[in-house]
Amino acid sequence: MDLFLIIFITFFIAIIFSSLGLGGAIFYTPFFLWLGLPIFTAIPIALMLNAITAASASVTYLRHRLVETEIAFFIIPASIMGALTGSYLAPRIDTEILIILLSVVLFLASIRIIFFDTIVITAELTDKRKKMIGAGGGFLIGVTSSLVGIGGGTFIVPLLLVLGFETKSAVATSSFVVTFISLSGFLGHLGFGQQQMNISLLFYAGIAASIGAQAGSRVVFKRASPRAINRVFALILLIVVGKLLYDLIS
Repeated sequence: MDLFLIIFITFFIAIIFSSLGLGGAIFYTPFFLWLGLPIFTAIPIALMLNAITAASASVTYLRHRLVETEIAFFIIPASIMGALTGSYLAPRIDTEILIILLSVVLFLASIRIIFFDTIVITAELTDKRKKMIGAGGGFLIGVTSSLVGIGGGTFIVPLLLVLGFETKSAVATSSFVVTFISLSGFLGHLGFGQQQMNISLLFYAGIAASIGAQAGSRVVFKRASPRAINRVFALILLIVVGKLLYDLIS
C-alpha cells in the first residue's frame, strides 16, 4: 500500500468533495476496499476522513455564516442516532450484502446528480414541518451512511434544497451536519465492531483531508456553478459501482 499515493488522492478528493458539501467517504470506502483493506476497516477509516474533511470545511462556512444552524441542530441529533444504529447493524450483515448496498447507494447518488441535480423542488413548509422532515431524513441518512461507509452529504444537500434553503447554505449546512454523522459512525463502528485501525494511514491521510478541505471550501466562494464538477463526480461514481460489482462476481 503506497502511503504517498493515498495522501495525494485523499488531498485531491477532499478539495473536490468539500466544495460540494460532501466529505468524500462515498469515494474513500470503495477506494480502501480496492487497496485490500477489510470492509470493516475501510468503513470507519473512510468515515473518520469524512469527518475531518467536513469539519475542516465547516470552519470556513461557519466563519462566513453560511450554516443554517437552526435546522442543523434539529437534524444532527437524529442523524447521530441513525449513524449509531447503522454502525450497530453493519457487523451483523453479510459483507457481500453490504457491498451490494453500497453499490446501490452510489448508483442512486450518481443518477440523482446526472438527472436531477439542476431540478430543485422547494416545498412550502412551516418551520415546524421543516424541522420534523429534516430530523426524519437525517435519521435515515445517518443509518445508511454509517451502514455502508458514506458521509451522507450527497443526500443531505438535496434534502435541504427541498426544504427551501439556497445552494450555498445547503452545501455549508450539509458539511456541518455530515461532520457529526461521520464522527458518530466512526465511534459506533469502533464500539460495536472488531475493527483494526491503521493509525499511520489515518493520521497522514487525515492531515491531507484537512488541508484539502480548507482549499475546497474556499472554492465555493469563487466558482459560478458546480454543475461540471458534479457531472464528473457522477461519472466517477458509476465507474466505482461497476468496479465494485465486477470484483464481487469475479
